[in-house]
Amino acid sequence: MKLLNDWVLALRLARRTARRTLGRTLLIAALVGLPVLAGSWFSVVHRATHPTGEPLARTVLGSADARLTAPSARTDVRRALPSGSQYARAKSLASDIELRGNGAALNVGLATGDFTNTMLAGTYRLDAGRMPAKASEVALSPVLADHLGLHPGGALTAANGTRYQVVGIARTLDLPKSRLVFATPAVGDPDSQAEYLVDLPNGVDVNALAEKLSKQGMTLESRASVIDPPATPRGPVGGAAARVLIVGFGVLELVLLAGTAFAVVARRQTRELGLVTAVGGTSADVRRVVLAQGLYAGLLGAGGGLVIGVVTALAGKSWWEDATSTLITGWQLPWLQLLGVVAVGLVAGLASALVPAIGAARRPPLAALAGRFSAVVGAVRLRRFTLVLVAAGLVLSVIGNIQLASALDTARQQRAAADPAQISRVASASPTLPVVVVVAGITLVVAGLVWMLPALVGKVAGRFRRLPLSMRLALRDASRHRHRTGPVTAAIMIAVAGTTALAFAVVNQSAAKAQNYEPAGRIGDAVLRFDGDIPYSAQLVDRVQALLPVEHRYEVGTVVLNGTKATDGYVANGSVYSTGYSLTAVDPAYIARFLDWGRRAAAALRQGKVVVPLATMANDGTVKLARGDDLDGRQTIRYPAAVVPSPPKAGVLAWSALISTDAARQLGTAGVDAVHFSLREEPSAAQLAAVARLLGHEDALKVEHGYQSPVRKASIGLLIAGLAATLLGVAMSVALSMSEGRADFATLAAVGAPPRMRRGLAAAQGWFLGQLGCLLGVAVGALYGFTAHSVVGSPTVVVPWAVIAGVAVLVPLFAAAVPYALTRSRLELVRRAD
Repeated sequence: MKLLNDWVLALRLARRTARRTLGRTLLIAALVGLPVLAGSWFSVVHRATHPTGEPLARTVLGSADARLTAPSARTDVRRALPSGSQYARAKSLASDIELRGNGAALNVGLATGDFTNTMLAGTYRLDAGRMPAKASEVALSPVLADHLGLHPGGALTAANGTRYQVVGIARTLDLPKSRLVFATPAVGDPDSQAEYLVDLPNGVDVNALAEKLSKQGMTLESRASVIDPPATPRGPVGGAAARVLIVGFGVLELVLLAGTAFAVVARRQTRELGLVTAVGGTSADVRRVVLAQGLYAGLLGAGGGLVIGVVTALAGKSWWEDATSTLITGWQLPWLQLLGVVAVGLVAGLASALVPAIGAARRPPLAALAGRFSAVVGAVRLRRFTLVLVAAGLVLSVIGNIQLASALDTARQQRAAADPAQISRVASASPTLPVVVVVAGITLVVAGLVWMLPALVGKVAGRFRRLPLSMRLALRDASRHRHRTGPVTAAIMIAVAGTTALAFAVVNQSAAKAQNYEPAGRIGDAVLRFDGDIPYSAQLVDRVQALLPVEHRYEVGTVVLNGTKATDGYVANGSVYSTGYSLTAVDPAYIARFLDWGRRAAAALRQGKVVVPLATMANDGTVKLARGDDLDGRQTIRYPAAVVPSPPKAGVLAWSALISTDAARQLGTAGVDAVHFSLREEPSAAQLAAVARLLGHEDALKVEHGYQSPVRKASIGLLIAGLAATLLGVAMSVALSMSEGRADFATLAAVGAPPRMRRGLAAAQGWFLGQLGCLLGVAVGALYGFTAHSVVGSPTVVVPWAVIAGVAVLVPLFAAAVPYALTRSRLELVRRAD
């Protein structure tokens, strides 16, 4: 009972202190509540966009009891279902439809189903009008309706001339931003797979019915299996380990920053806490008072974060739908996850007050009443155990990355052996054990550095003695009060480590996507491909060229050998489906535009040779040419060849055997599959629209810009995140330093020190802590570099030099400039002497 009374009293004191120092209390509550807000918001939005149970069943099955999948729409499902069953065609996205609009044809998705049947309610969203009930009626998605300028009551014309009446605007739940046409099943392909929503009579054994239907080539998925799906085998734990690491480091970051803020509060309450011991209180009472403040701030921050997070999620429904490209049909509050998030916030708030509470309890009563702060004196020593932790973490990280490198080499060899034509595409490797080993190693490194940072700050600060006075005072203060500067530097290190790791992930993933990207032609060219919808004609090419800023045009086409009955010829090298390359006619002048490879390949083409990329395809300077109707290569002709390896990925160049157009005419007929236009400048929107109207297709002409990397925008965002975390930590430390050093500044002012020295000291300390934390953070984040390269499959280890340079140089400078600008030069009154 006494213990309970003591805690009640401590909480009452904490509430009184919070009301007296409302600004500092709200700051600490905000530090605790911000991650709770983010976690609560994410939990609610994620559950709403990924429903489970009955809400999921409504989006998949509507009000039906089951979903039946038949081989085709011609299947008579009535005979297969029990008597008294009701069924309707479910929403299906199995095909496309070609429309005529804005002077050009375009292909869009076609969603068919009995949308007027009540069983489908909940599987789509109707925004305006009604759903189609007849074969002559359609509904459009909002994106398509805006693109075509159509609304309910308008008319839509397909490319084949069929006219439909637009009766509504609707969206699917999982593809709300897609261009879709909603129509009745009569518009779809009767031979395509069909799905039905089924309402079964009472008493039907769904499992027995599913087994019976499976023998007829149909599958039945019951509502119960959607609501409560069977357990699936647990996947790799590498991703889960990485997520746990991120959450753990986030909580540690919170504890360190909030702990520094609590240290500021505890130092400002030194005399009050001294009065507790002066009137008979014990050290435990002092600890309890400070811990109660942490608990109170945790309750305030966690409770406020929970409420604001949930309200933000509920109020911003349309925003989250737009951001996630998923429609929210209902809200499911994940109470267990929310309680877990709040519990983490409370524990973090309590843990952040632990170290300040212990320090306050150890302070002698007379020193507390006098407002004197103890400083660390004596030699600074790094604990051997912390060095062992860091060394062990580095070893584990190296071992894990070596294992990942071996797995990546194996994956690349397997890809090359399975399909040599895809050798330029990257392979990735993310086996569970090596990823877990790397994560464990990084964890040990961070734990060791956090433990040793107070001593490390003292060690580094003691190395610089011949510096300006403000810098020497700042380093001395950082060393003497490393119980404060150590946690701040650790918080900065963790934030920067996360920023650097994310930067490695972003740049390596971008490199992997760039490697896999297959451009239609040379970067900067406009490529016009001909197919069944757009047949080739020289007059059409002339008209297109007249609409664009063209310097020159080049024709590329498949070669049809003399006497063949098929459509092409190819270089026979085993099976045509594995290593045989189609014979493609090109202009040597076009090939010569591709740097060194182009010059060598163009020279061989002008000599009348066939250019192939692999040495295995040529024998004694010749290749075997086979006709398109001789897939086994039984009858071939020898033809002079040149091997020019590593062709660029531009259209068909990487997957073809090349021959000049003049030489191709001697072997057979050279068709035209595509025309590549070299441009003087970027075409305007009006020019591209004119070409689309001429061709009748919006996507027939493509101006190749290459892979558009998101690295620049992502790097700016990461730099801002690292800067914000660094400035927050520096502000905490500088505020505490200014509070503790008032007497020292008064002494300096008394002996003639200029007022600007206080600002210089704040800037020097901000730079020192920011620089040390950023350098350590970059080093820790770089440990994830090779792991990111292996997991995402980038061709090489890409280093985010821009982010590293910004974090290592610019962020510390900002950390110095902001305290310099915000610190007042004039000193407040320290003490009145009567």
